[in-house]
Order: sequence, then C-alpha cells, then structure tokens
Amino acid sequence: MPHCLHCRSEIDPKYKACPFCGEAITDFMRRYADTPLDGKYQILSRLGVGGMGEVYKALHIHLNALRVIKLMRTAVAGDQGAHERFLREARLATRIHHPNVAAIYDFAALDDVARYMVSEYIEGINLHELINERGPLSPRYAATLAVQALMGLDAIHRAGIVHRDVSPENLMVTRDDEGNEIVKIIDLGIAKQWGDTTENKTKTGMFVGKWKYCSPEHLGIVNEGERIDGRADIYSFGIVLYEMLTGVPPFQADTPHRYLMLHASQPPKPLLQTNPTTTASPELEALIFRALEKDRNKRFPTARDFAKTIEALIPSLSDRAGALPVLPTASEMTVEPTRESVDLHATTMPELKTTVRSGVGQALVQGPAVEEPARPRVSATPWLIVAALLLAIAAGALYFWPKPRPQPPVPAPARAPAPVAVAQARLGINAFPWGEVTAIRNVGSGEAVALHAPLVTPAPVDLAPGTYEITLTNPRYPQPLRRTVSLRPGEEQSINLSFVDPGSVSLPRFDGAAQ
Repeated sequence: MPHCLHCRSEIDPKYKACPFCGEAITDFMRRYADTPLDGKYQILSRLGVGGMGEVYKALHIHLNALRVIKLMRTAVAGDQGAHERFLREARLATRIHHPNVAAIYDFAALDDVARYMVSEYIEGINLHELINERGPLSPRYAATLAVQALMGLDAIHRAGIVHRDVSPENLMVTRDDEGNEIVKIIDLGIAKQWGDTTENKTKTGMFVGKWKYCSPEHLGIVNEGERIDGRADIYSFGIVLYEMLTGVPPFQADTPHRYLMLHASQPPKPLLQTNPTTTASPELEALIFRALEKDRNKRFPTARDFAKTIEALIPSLSDRAGALPVLPTASEMTVEPTRESVDLHATTMPELKTTVRSGVGQALVQGPAVEEPARPRVSATPWLIVAALLLAIAAGALYFWPKPRPQPPVPAPARAPAPVAVAQARLGINAFPWGEVTAIRNVGSGEAVALHAPLVTPAPVDLAPGTYEITLTNPRYPQPLRRTVSLRPGEEQSINLSFVDPGSVSLPRFDGAAQ
C-alpha cells in the first residue's frame, strides 16, 4: 500500500488525492513514493509545481545526501519543444561551476520517456521569503547579497547563457560549511544560449518568465537583428535590488499589458518616493537606475562590472534598514501594514550597573553607584511608639467588627476553547492574455469563496488549506477556463492558464513595425 508523501498516511493507489491531507497523487508519486527512483533516489516530499514539471526533495540513499529532483510533466513530455528546452537546461547548467550557482548532478530519462534532473538541495530561504519576513534590507546587507548574486550571474553569462528568470524566488540565501551566508542562483529552466532565436514563449503554456521582473528585451523590444544577452538579466536584477531596499518592486501593475508599458517607457520612482524610510545612499540608487536603463547600451556591460561597482560602495553604506511601506492595493495589505525595524548594530545601549541579588549569589549585573544627597538623621524611637499604638487599635477593631455571612461560591463562567489558527495558503493566478477570476469554489465543501472585489490576473488570493476549483473569464473568449488546485497550510503556489496559444501572439515593438 503506497504512502502519501505529505502526511505519510496509507492511501489507496486509485485515489487522485490523499483523503487525509488533500495532497494530489500523481502517477509519479504512485510509482516512486516507496520505491527509489533509478534505484538510488528516495523521494521524500514534493516541494512545488512549476510550468514544466514538479519538484521533489529526495535522498541519495548511497551517498546519504539530499537532492532536488525536477521532473518534466508527463503532459508535456511528448512536446518536442518542451523536451528540447528541458534537455537544454540540463546541458547548459552542467557547464557552470560556481559557488553562487546551484549545481546539477544528474540527468536521465524514465521508462515513459519523461525526463528528470537532479540538482543541489539548498537549505535556506529565498529572497522573496526573506523580504516578506524582515521587510526591506539594510543597504549594506542588500549590497553584500547583490555582489554574490551578480558574480553567479557573471558565471552564467560567461557560459553563454541568459538566465531570463532573475527574481527574488530564484535567489536562495543559505550558509556554507563555515557558517557564512551565501547566495545561490537556482532554476535555469528557461535559460537560453545567446543567439538562440526561439521566442520567449512556449506552445504549451504561458509567457516564460515573470512580468514583474522582465526586461524590455524579454518583451520583444529589441532592434532588428539584435538578440537578448546578459544585460537583460542585469535589468531584472536591478528590479530585485530595488525591491530589497524598499520592500516593493519599482513597477506594479494588474495586467501583463500594463507591465509591458511600464518596462518599455516608465522610469522607476526614486527610492525615497517609493519608501520614505529607506536608507540607501544616492550613489547606490544611481547604480540601480543605471541597471534599469531602457536602453541596454546604457546599463553595465557585464554583471561582474555591476558587482565590482557595488562592492566598492559597501564600506560607506548604512547598516540600518527601512520600514515596510504601505502596500498600494487592498489585496496586498496585511494585518501588520508596517513593521518597525530595529538596528542592533547602530543602537547603543547605556551601560547598566545595577546590582542584582538572588538566592544563590549577588552582583549579577554591576554598575556605577548613584550618589544620593545626604539626609539629616532622625531618631526612630518616637516613630516606633506611635506605630505600636496604631497596631493595637487596629487589632481591637478587627476583633469586634461583625463577621460577614459566608456566601456560596459562584461558579466561574465556562470559557470557550481558544480558536486554533490555521496558516492560510497563497495562490497566484495568472492567465494569458488576461482573465478575471469569477468564481472560486471549495471542492470539499462545495461552498463558493466570497469575492469582494474584481480579481484581474495576475491576482494573488489567500485561501484556507483545501482543494479549490478556479474559474476565469475573458470577454473576448466564449469559454471560461477552470483549474483545480490543492493548497497546504502556509504554501505559496501559482497556476497559469491561457485563453489562446501564446506562441501565436505577437508583442508590439514600439517602433511602428510589426514583430
């Protein structure tokens, strides 16, 4: 009897989802939940689902080492374009050996022609989670992380590869063997060699990459005969560094078309205008704005140049972080709209010299004695006589005072049990070219989730754990789109739907010519 990877309960192999926790049961999980993949990789848990496949945490049983298994979706395994893209990722990634880039260890095919890739397991936190938890980073800390990330990008670019998906989610912060923090770039799933003429879209899914972090070149805004190169990743990282310092990216929109216009023509706002509490220096802001130039010829020529320029500024940068800014839309507000940032390095506590005594010792904390002004001595004898008389009078009054009648005890009111907080999950809903979320239904209970405002993709939604059916509509297309998704407590997941094949759509070039 196979086991669920999430809750480890025994389940019927015919089930499509675990009846105990709602975890989806795929053919891959049925086959390898209890049987090592390729005789050496024991699947431990599912880490997530991406546009091309699923990602699992696994144990190499012979080396006793953790690994990440990236599996191509069975639905796209037969797609020649998806297959070549997955194969290209493995071949390109194995050419890169750098401490700031996640290593690829293995690549093989399953019996059903599906492919899987084995990469380094990184125990840490990605930049998106770090910013969510801590708010904006201090300029010195952000610059230190940025230098490492850019040196990793430089290694990728020197291998002739453009990452194309530089974003906070793909930058992991972990620790090396000596306990030092280190940044590692992950997920070369949409990487391409320079000069590759394949469009930045897939026949089976969405626009490849994240609209929020796309460069103008990613969106097709290039001159005739030019190709995307590493400067596109420099633009994307400029957005990431801006977000590290302010807590929010420079460009925010609710539709892909709006993002396209912003990346094409809108300059970023000054850091202080986006977040008045940021402590970034004008020199660091100037470097970010240079990376965000619309004309790539005005950006840094290489990621290494960008890194070295930032590194020279680090000694002069502040260790104090700004507060989290108020987010612009209700859907992004939290119960804690601002966070107070405390700088432990810049705060100087006064030296305390108070003597503390305990039953086992004294002088636990010592300090400067506080000199008190001299007071005139007063004899204590008259005061002792007065105090004794007052005590005698009080004792007599208490003896002759009428005693109250005993009252039956009043039972304390029963308290309702404290509610148990359940961590909600966040679902990101994307659609091409765009869609409105018109219904969200809980599959287990059949109840509809109340939508208090129109949700136009890309739309983040916070939901209780469970399985939901999502319905999207677009007035240009007669048929709605539906997708069922299972969410676990605290999980962040995204779904991508398409009303039309993105491969058949041309993006505008902004020079009057059709693409």
